[in-house]
Amino acid sequence: MSAGRVVLIVLGSIGVLFGVAVLAGGGFLLWADRTQREDGYLTTPTERFATPTYALTRTRLEVDTGEAGWVLNESWFGKVRIRGESSGDKTLFIGIGPQAEVARYLGTVAHANVQDIDFDPFRATYLSVSGGAPRAPPTEQSFWAASASGVGTQTLTWKVRDGDWSVVLMNADGSRGVAADVDLGAKLSFLLWVAIGLLVGGVLVSVGSAALIVLAARTRPRPPAPPVPPAVGSGSGSAAAPEPLDR
Repeated sequence: MSAGRVVLIVLGSIGVLFGVAVLAGGGFLLWADRTQREDGYLTTPTERFATPTYALTRTRLEVDTGEAGWVLNESWFGKVRIRGESSGDKTLFIGIGPQAEVARYLGTVAHANVQDIDFDPFRATYLSVSGGAPRAPPTEQSFWAASASGVGTQTLTWKVRDGDWSVVLMNADGSRGVAADVDLGAKLSFLLWVAIGLLVGGVLVSVGSAALIVLAARTRPRPPAPPVPPAVGSGSGSAAAPEPLDR
């Protein structure tokens, strides 16, 4: 086999592996879009978040679409949902506000900031910030872009906008000890089309790469050798040609 054929087989094998990976990604997105939606929101499992301090936050949520502000709409990525339920008899408050305003409000308040989340198994890593009690309950603040508070399950929906944002969970009266069962959701209407595109692309790449391997590995049949006429009077054991008869 020539070096060129070997190179084509190697490239085809890499292409097949890449195509299978693209197919797997498209299949996962299709599964998530078809099975993990609730009321149109792609939703995470419900998990418990708790802190003995006065507030639970997730800061530095930066949204910067640049010149592509058209993606922030109902058809693409325009709305998120935070749903929480207090584990005790306390009234839960959920709010989203500008990061600078939230930092000013909680600057001297003891709170915990969520640094990282693992889902399998679930584990939340917190960064504790020392401080005292808030000067006023969160329901009296006017800087929230969206908020929800009350007894039982609270649902906050927010139309995403450019900027730096922070999510805050507190007791509505500003008391210590926050605990809630929370799930997150987002309307990602484009996810189905991304999944279909990946599946189609994965099939095309896999089939094309497999065809490249087959063509490179196929052995061409050798042309048949031309017949060799027998040499007269040559070779071992050859009989002498008969002499013509005399007339």
